[in-house]
Amino acid sequence: MNNFKLSVLFVFQKIKMNKKGQCPIKCRITFLKSRKEFSTGIFINPDLWDSVKRKALPDSKENTILNNKLSLISHQINEAFLMLQILPNDFDVDDIHKKYRGKDSKEEITILEAYDLHNSKAEKLIGIDFNQLSWTRYIESRRKVALFITKFCKRKDLRLKDLDLKFIQDLEYFFKTELKLKQATLYIEASRE
Repeated sequence: MNNFKLSVLFVFQKIKMNKKGQCPIKCRITFLKSRKEFSTGIFINPDLWDSVKRKALPDSKENTILNNKLSLISHQINEAFLMLQILPNDFDVDDIHKKYRGKDSKEEITILEAYDLHNSKAEKLIGIDFNQLSWTRYIESRRKVALFITKFCKRKDLRLKDLDLKFIQDLEYFFKTELKLKQATLYIEASRE
């Protein structure tokens, strides 16, 4: 579970003033030292924006409506953040933004989920395409990769899209140095993955 602080700020861009003399208000989400900025679709007269309080002033019906819209956006972003925190996978600022926009960022499969999916299908094929020994080796291969992700990457799991050449090289190094696997075993492990 990610317990890091989320920051939601509203800023306006004075240089992008429209013909009515209003500037767009942007929302800036900051999480794990990464930022995501997007347009709220709300415009304001720059003279009415309090950059310290980050809201429209003075109190008026129009400004109250505008401030309520910004408050609702902030609430929805925090709600998305809380929903992602209860899931077992790590997430980033883009995932928070996707969740806020109603897109399920967790549709992306993780490495261990791919293993689980493969292994559950392989188990049903024991006696058809696989034997029991092959299946237990698949299970052991998953355990080794999970150990690597936990020890080396300091995470519970990684998305498949984060898998790159460096990951593969680090995994091979881990297998050779930490697990003391020989090259022939590594070749067999790689053919299972």
